[in-house]
Amino acid sequence: IVTISIVGPDFSQSNTCGNSVDAGATCSIDILFDPIEFGNRRGTMTITSNAADSPQTVTLSGMGMGPAVNLSSTSLTFPSQLVTTTSAAKTVVVSSAGDEPLSVSAITLTGPFSENDTCVTAGNINEGATCSITVYFTPLAGGLVPGTITIYDNAYPVQQAIALSGTGSDFAVSLSPTSNSTSAGSSASYTVSVTPISGFSGTVTLGCGGLTAGVSCTFAPGSVTVSGSTAATSMLTVSTTATSALPPGYGSKPTPPGGPRLRILWLLVSILAIASLASFRRAKRLVLLGLAAAALLITALMMPACGGSKPATTTVTEPGTYHFDVTGTSPAGSSQIQQTATFMLVVN
Repeated sequence: IVTISIVGPDFSQSNTCGNSVDAGATCSIDILFDPIEFGNRRGTMTITSNAADSPQTVTLSGMGMGPAVNLSSTSLTFPSQLVTTTSAAKTVVVSSAGDEPLSVSAITLTGPFSENDTCVTAGNINEGATCSITVYFTPLAGGLVPGTITIYDNAYPVQQAIALSGTGSDFAVSLSPTSNSTSAGSSASYTVSVTPISGFSGTVTLGCGGLTAGVSCTFAPGSVTVSGSTAATSMLTVSTTATSALPPGYGSKPTPPGGPRLRILWLLVSILAIASLASFRRAKRLVLLGLAAAALLITALMMPACGGSKPATTTVTEPGTYHFDVTGTSPAGSSQIQQTATFMLVVN
């Protein structure tokens, strides 16, 4: 006997052969199967010797048992779903198919998907028993979206994967042209297109954002209805304000200094003077009242006049390059979808 070797990590051997076996004698080779993974396992034992038909081979096979998982589905596909809303549930049933209890330690997801399950909290799941994973799809953007569920457990392999996919239904806003020019006091026009994505259907209300002083916008119409794959359009008119021709201060009327307040104070002085004459015999009081009247008069003369008006002003669109937004808003369940497109206006 030259060598006795085994290929395959699940098998090992011990023997009584030594280096030689006498004519007519025997020796034995004991094979130990210790699977490191679940399922069908294979190996080969090779005996090399001085025999004419050396080497001799023995094929080895065995079944690795233990916890095992069966999934009712390895992929889930969700139909078109309105962006920001949540789909109806899809469920995957997880079955314990091995000869040892199954234990699920964690379930993770990627993509805009969420889940509720009875597996992680179930503890040991005996052979033939099941648990379930309920999956929901909440797209955040239009188009096809992939995802994955990964199940971590004590079976082989230690991770099971479920492929997920869904389609988000949305719309896009665009302008033509994206840049336009005008002079102050005039207007510029743009065509706004609202294009459905993945079968979006609904009413989109249009609005402007980021407008500067002296600039306004109008849409005709103010909202559009889209469905299927055909875009709906609206005409956007952006208006500017010209320089005011009114002279500074036009329409204001100055008020004479002092005004009605000064007349009231003169009346008080007169009353105090009459009261002083009536109390002539009380000289000290006369002096005090006279001083008080003088103080009131001086205070009135020092007070600023009031009642004037500011010059008339108007808001003017200054020359320059401006960037504004068009927003499209549509209801989506208890929330709403809002998409934005930016355009440029040059005011000469």
